[in-house]
Amino acid sequence: MKIFRIAAIGPLLTLVLCAAILLGSPSWAETNLRMGLASLPNDNGNPFTSSARTAAYTYRAMFDTLTQLSSNLVIEPSLAVSWEASGDTTWIVHLREGVKFSNGEPFDAEAALFSFRYLQSDEGARESLSRDVKDIVGMEVVDPLTLRFETAMPIPEFPRLLSVIWLVPPAHWQALGREAFSLDPVGTGPFQVREWNPTQLLFDANTESWRPPKIDALEIMVLPEMSSRIAALVTDRIDVASEIGPDDIFTIEAAGLRIYQRPATASQMIVFNTLIESPLQDARVRQALNYAVNKQAIALAIMGGRTAVVDQMTAGINPERHPELEPYPYDPDKARLLLAEAGYPDGFSFVFEFSFGTAGNHMPSMYQQVAADLSLVGVHMEVQPRPWSQYVQGILLGKWNGQAFGFEYELLPTGNSMRPFRLHSCAWPYPWYCDETIQPAIELAKHSTNEDERKDAVHTVLAHYHEQAAALMLVENMGLDGVNPRVRDYHQEGGIIPYHNISLAE
Repeated sequence: MKIFRIAAIGPLLTLVLCAAILLGSPSWAETNLRMGLASLPNDNGNPFTSSARTAAYTYRAMFDTLTQLSSNLVIEPSLAVSWEASGDTTWIVHLREGVKFSNGEPFDAEAALFSFRYLQSDEGARESLSRDVKDIVGMEVVDPLTLRFETAMPIPEFPRLLSVIWLVPPAHWQALGREAFSLDPVGTGPFQVREWNPTQLLFDANTESWRPPKIDALEIMVLPEMSSRIAALVTDRIDVASEIGPDDIFTIEAAGLRIYQRPATASQMIVFNTLIESPLQDARVRQALNYAVNKQAIALAIMGGRTAVVDQMTAGINPERHPELEPYPYDPDKARLLLAEAGYPDGFSFVFEFSFGTAGNHMPSMYQQVAADLSLVGVHMEVQPRPWSQYVQGILLGKWNGQAFGFEYELLPTGNSMRPFRLHSCAWPYPWYCDETIQPAIELAKHSTNEDERKDAVHTVLAHYHEQAAALMLVENMGLDGVNPRVRDYHQEGGIIPYHNISLAE
C-alpha cells in the first residue's frame, strides 16, 4: 500500500513530540507517525467553521464544493457541472450525475441544499461560513440535478461563492449531530476517514468517488514547528512539508528534495487601525511609513527574492488588478517631510501585533526590519507577538492592544477582487479601516452586472486604498512546500491541493 503523507500546521505541542521521537518505538512509530502531536482545523472535521486555506488542506481530502478555483483563479466545475444566470438575481446550477458520499448516501439537489439550509438556520448561524450565504434569499430544487438560487441583490460573481461551501451528507449529519460529525466526517471527496483523533489523521482511498485517487491512503500529521516539519521531510518521515521558510531552502535542496512555491494569492501588510485615536489616522502619516520602508530589500534579503513588492491591495495573479499603480518607493526624506507636515517632526510610537508560532523566522525578521527602517525616520514600532487565539479575538471582536497588526489582503477562497474588502472596510462588524466615501464603489464592484462598470469600480477601490495608504504594503505572500521527488503531480490550485491527482513513484 502506498501512503501519501503531508505535514500541516497546528498549535504548539512539542513536549509530546520530543518524547515520541526520543523514546522511540510504539507500534505506530514504524508507520512514520512519530512526527509528533497533531492539531486539526477548528472543530475538527466540521467543514463549516473555516474557509481558510490551511483548513482546506484537510477538508479537500474528503469534501467537495459546487465550484472550485483553477490555478489562475478561474472558476470551474466541481460537483456542479454548469451554471447560468436567469435574470440579475437568479442562478440555475446543474449538478454532476452519479455522485455518492463515501458512506453511500446519494448526492443530488436535495443533498446539496442541505449544507446551505443548515448555514441559514438558527443552529448554523454559529458557523463561520454562515456569513457567505447571508445574501441568498431563496433556494429550491428544480429537479434531482438542478438547483435555483435567488439572491437579495445582483451578485455577478455568485458562482465563486459556491466554491466556499463544503457539502455534507444530510442523513449522516442529522444522525450524528454537529459534534459527533466533526470526528466522523463524510464527504464526496477522494478519501474517507479511517481514524480521526487528536494525534493523527488516517484516510483510506474512496475508490467510489467521482474523482478517485491514484494512491491507497493519506496520512495527515500536524507538526506545529517548522523545524519539525523540515526534520521530518529530510529524514523521510513525510513526503510533503507545508509552509517552509526561505531560510530552509538550502537544507531541503541539499538533501535532494525539491521546493514547490504556490501562486501568491494575497498581499502581506501591516494593517493600520484607523478607528483608534493615533497618528495613524492621518493619511500623510500612513503614506510616510510606506515611503520609509525598503521593501525591495526585504523581498531580496529576507524572502530570498521569491516574492514581489506589493503595489496594491490585491495579488499580482488577479486579472482585475489596477494596471497603473506602483509600489511606494523607498524615500526616507519624503517620509520625514510628510511626518513633519502631519505635525510629527520628531516621529511617534505605536504598537504592532502579529501572530506567531508556525510561519518560521522570516515573518518576524520582516517585521523587525520594518521596525528598523521606521526608526530611521523617528517612528518607533513596538513589535508584540501574540498567540493565535488572542490574535483571532482582534480580528473577530476588535480586541486589539495596539494600533496596527500583521494581516493579508487575501483573494481566497473565492478569487473575487472584492473578497478582501469584506474585512478591510466598513462592512466588517469590528472594522479597523472604515472610509464611508469608498463604500459605494465597493458595493458597485460587488453588485454591478455591467462588466466594464464593475471593473472600473474595482480599480477605483484599489486606487483609493493605495492613495490613502490604508496599510503598510510589504510583499506578496510566499507559500513554500518541501516535497520529496517521488511525489508526482503535487501542486495547488486556488489554495487547494488536488489530492486525487497525486501519485507516488515506485
